[in-house]
Amino acid sequence: MRNLFKPLKNKIPQIVLIVFFLIIQAYTNLTLPSYTADIVNIGIQNADINFIIDTGISMLLMVIASVIATVFISYLSSRVSSGYAKDLRKIVYNKVLKFSNHELNEISRSSLITRTTNDINQIQNILGAIFSTLLFAPIMGVGSIIRAFELGTDLSWIILVTFIAVASLLFIIMTRVIPYFKLTQEIIDRMNRTAREILIGIPVIKAFVRQPTERQKFEKINREFLDVNIYVYRTISILLPAMSIILNLMIVLILYFGAFDAVKGSILTGDIIAFIQYSTMIVTSFIMMGGFLIILPRIMVSGRRVAEVLNTEVTITDGDISEIGNVESLEFKNVCYRYPGSELETLKDINFSLHPGKTTAIIGGTGSGKSTILNLIPRLQDPTSGEILINGINIRNFRLKTLRDLISFTPQKAILFEGTVKSNMLTGKGDATDDEIRNALEKSQVDFITSLDDEVSQEASNFSGGQKQRLSIARAIIGKHNFYLFDDCFSALDMNTEARVKNNLAELGEDSSILIVSQRISTIKDADEILVIDNGEIIDRGTHDELNSNCDIYHEIVKSQVDTMEVSL
Repeated sequence: MRNLFKPLKNKIPQIVLIVFFLIIQAYTNLTLPSYTADIVNIGIQNADINFIIDTGISMLLMVIASVIATVFISYLSSRVSSGYAKDLRKIVYNKVLKFSNHELNEISRSSLITRTTNDINQIQNILGAIFSTLLFAPIMGVGSIIRAFELGTDLSWIILVTFIAVASLLFIIMTRVIPYFKLTQEIIDRMNRTAREILIGIPVIKAFVRQPTERQKFEKINREFLDVNIYVYRTISILLPAMSIILNLMIVLILYFGAFDAVKGSILTGDIIAFIQYSTMIVTSFIMMGGFLIILPRIMVSGRRVAEVLNTEVTITDGDISEIGNVESLEFKNVCYRYPGSELETLKDINFSLHPGKTTAIIGGTGSGKSTILNLIPRLQDPTSGEILINGINIRNFRLKTLRDLISFTPQKAILFEGTVKSNMLTGKGDATDDEIRNALEKSQVDFITSLDDEVSQEASNFSGGQKQRLSIARAIIGKHNFYLFDDCFSALDMNTEARVKNNLAELGEDSSILIVSQRISTIKDADEILVIDNGEIIDRGTHDELNSNCDIYHEIVKSQVDTMEVSL
């Protein structure tokens, strides 16, 4: 939880100012009842209008000072709490960017969204309440108790009875609602996950006419969230009227027993009024602290959830080497990989090399580990055992930026960002000129845009699958890299377009290595070396002609695609 307080370090001067103004506010509020008592005991009793006016002016000055202090407290509290939330959100976001696939699977994406938004908002709200209310309540409570006892009355037992009643009520409410706060945040996670799944799967839902079922699924979790919140807030809503009853009963008791003391002359009328005001301040302070204690468990749940993200150990860390000379090779040496929690190895004893000027291809069945091999090269994941070497040096020893600057990675799913065509191309090379961008687009057969400023909507929904793949390929080849990794990113292209793109990509292989993962023979048949993978193992390797003659699995793939006219051999 200590990581949660780091963003507050640079806000200490503002916090000191808040405490200063809180003391001023408390002092002025605690002084006003004594002025009221003086007006009644001295001014009204002696019919001294000048004293009443002078005391009234002093009270007005105190009120003005209290109002000014309150304004500054509200302003500074808002600044500190919102600034803290902004800084904390930034820290969480930067931490998430360092997560590998393993960490992203440990904490689901829907939960990360909830933690970055809802949970941090909860912390922001309570932080504002701490500065404006919680720090003020103890000061007022202690100060009111001291001032009440200074009046020398024997009515203090009424305050004790009232305190016991308030504490008992708070305890009952807290025990009822606290278990539901953690449940609420968990339901929000599930709601986000369900909504995200439904929104992503809308085409499938419509195609199979599953709208009623999915609507019912969302309605179920939505109703659960509603029921829990209704119960929590219905229970908490009892607090205000119950406290109001207790407070008014306290005033009635003070007036009743105070009247007997006033008749006996043991207490002045003005002191009774002041005692009522101080007693009200004491009870109000307890109510404010009690209200905070009720919501504290919910904030602690949110705090633990955010702290869990901050405390998550990042498995992919920087090495020490920041410079690489001429890249001569990349070698997989006895590489094995097992996904966390899995008993079976996804990859087993993978051995192969990439060299400049050479194109290597990988083919195999679904789930055979082809994409996993590509993910290991830029260290999106690390091998369970074995080594991946560049120039004979383990890639774990390189700084991540240094390593990834060598690599261009085109993922299986074409991911484009909201903006323009140009802004997406600049993701591949930040200082690319318009001519470089147009050249990359031309090589990737992007002939469907009118200008570089054409809009790219969220998730590139204004482009087809093949158009998104071509834009993704263009972004990958715009910069100069030593290794170009293509993960089945030609699947949505027709045969003619794929052939033209491949011919243009051949220029990249003069000084760089190309590694292509594909299910299509037409994509890989011209590679210098083809690796055939089955159940995570390389079962054969060679050129297209060699494998077609000697490898049964490869031959079956070729035969099936010839029969379906996917390739012509």
